[in-house]
Amino acid sequence: MAKMAFVLFAGPEMACKLQHAFVFSRDMVARGGEATIIFEGNSPKWLIEFAKGEHKLLPMFDRVKGEGLIMGVCRGCAMMHGAVEASESLGLNLMGEASGHVSLELLSGQGYEIVTL
Repeated sequence: MAKMAFVLFAGPEMACKLQHAFVFSRDMVARGGEATIIFEGNSPKWLIEFAKGEHKLLPMFDRVKGEGLIMGVCRGCAMMHGAVEASESLGLNLMGEASGHVSLELLSGQGYEIVTL
């Protein structure tokens, strides 16, 4: 069974990457695999928008979150972009095992193939 971790780096300037991370992860699970999404780089900026509750992509976010497909958010990047409070208010896990960032080695060790968007 395939396992993929979609590590999203793109922020609101590239909505297609967020949409594809959501579509790809849901498709993977629907076909019997495992998938997860991690917000890294500029992508925590999305969480500020979603915490406001009015973004047109909020229903997609709520769906993947409700399906348990979001592993977490890079703590360092969330701090850099002022998204810590938004991450916490959305109930997302802040991750920082690699000098404040997400450890790709830990993901790989759990059997995840890493896909960056």
